[in-house]
Amino acid sequence: MTRVLVVEDEPGIALGLEDSLRLEGYQVEVVHNGASASRRALEEVFDLVLLDVMLPGKNGFDVCRDLRSSGFDAPIIFLTARTQEGDRIEGLDLGANDYVTKPFSPKELMARVRGLLRFVESNRQDRKRLEDEVDAASKVQQRLFPSSQPFVSGLDYAGMCRPAFGVSGDYYDYFTLPSGCLALLLADVCGKGMPAALVAASLHATVRAYAPAADRNCGELLAQVNQTLFATTTAERFVTMFYAVFDPSDSTLTYTNAGHCPPLWLRSKAAPSRLDSMILPAGMVPEVPVLQETIRLSPGDLLLAYSDGVTEALNPGGEEFGDTRLHDLVVRERQLNASSLCGRVLDAVKVFTSDCHQADDLTVLAARSLPG
Repeated sequence: MTRVLVVEDEPGIALGLEDSLRLEGYQVEVVHNGASASRRALEEVFDLVLLDVMLPGKNGFDVCRDLRSSGFDAPIIFLTARTQEGDRIEGLDLGANDYVTKPFSPKELMARVRGLLRFVESNRQDRKRLEDEVDAASKVQQRLFPSSQPFVSGLDYAGMCRPAFGVSGDYYDYFTLPSGCLALLLADVCGKGMPAALVAASLHATVRAYAPAADRNCGELLAQVNQTLFATTTAERFVTMFYAVFDPSDSTLTYTNAGHCPPLWLRSKAAPSRLDSMILPAGMVPEVPVLQETIRLSPGDLLLAYSDGVTEALNPGGEEFGDTRLHDLVVRERQLNASSLCGRVLDAVKVFTSDCHQADDLTVLAARSLPG
């Protein structure tokens, strides 16, 4: 049953409102001051608040301000004798859905109430449909992420993704090639939500289609992916992308980097370094040069690729997690296996941001060279 909170200090008006609302089939609670209104609206679930402005103690404007700042999202209708334009503007700017002045027509008020509640219910149904669609899309996308880790001699590897909006524009993958090599990929589509996720799904199909023939030719694969993305997406949907192929026969890693955050390479016998970007992000221009590099991984070497959502995550003070903090964390936890390290990085970002709203997708991919 629809529940309405009436906040009115005039007994006669309060009684009339209660009778009119009950005749409409609503469940009604009446309070007579602002402090009680703020408390009751947050203690219980109400579908509508009818709120006078001139109340004992806390006025209606302050009540509305408090409720909206506390996350109260049910509709609020001001019902007041204050008729000045400035008052109406202030009330609506504070978050009220309607502003009705006294004296008022009970029939017109009930019509406004019915119309507002119909609008809210329609929005609720639309939001539920959207949430269901996002949930379904998220489940489809989860199936695009690798569900298993093929065994590759000499390498421990893992990836993890925490989307910001149910579906992700970040994409990671790993799969074996016909030659027995392992392909590793981390990509970040510009943008967020459903449009970015659709491009990520297209990228998944494109990479999987071209990778077997390209084998260790990472630069060639990226050039082909770039052509496809440029032809099928708009300019603002470019993709930063790190793609690598590990050859277990000689522990070499051949890679290319298209505008992506330079992965961190912690070496067991040398200073840490980065695998820098070589070309523009994929999809920005019709053609990119075929560029790649090859490194040899010694036992104990650790590679960590990540999306910019990790280092750009903000704490409540506006400070970024940053490259230095990530580097220090990975150095400190480098003895963890690949899966545990990925989880530790994502958990550290969550703690750093104090569970603030996650503004961007968070994705990490770790690979460790094992003793022969």
